Amino acid sequence: MKTILTPHLLGFLIERGYTYCLAKTQVVSKTDASVNITLTPVKVKPELESMPTGYDTYFKITREPMQMACGIDDTEVYISLDLKQSKSRYQSGRAEENADKRSYAY
Repeated sequence: MKTILTPHLLGFLIERGYTYCLAKTQVVSKTDASVNITLTPVKVKPELESMPTGYDTYFKITREPMQMACGIDDTEVYISLDLKQSKSRYQSGRAEENADKRSYAY
């Protein structure tokens, strides 16, 4: 999923343990922006020599991305999120209990 970077979203990612963002920069021909930056949060420091294909650089999440979240003229900044659904053990156990009782409420 790709969404606009906001300070609130950035704070959420920091709370979840993300420390760096991979950056992909593209020149676009839109009327409201001339540059498109896509950030992908990661939890470990990337190595510049072995960056994933398409990424230019990386940033410490509390530095440049924090400034980008506040807005940059003629630039759209997106964050690329790969959301994985996971249930805690408690939720999983409760679901099994409720399924046994023929109830689908959590």
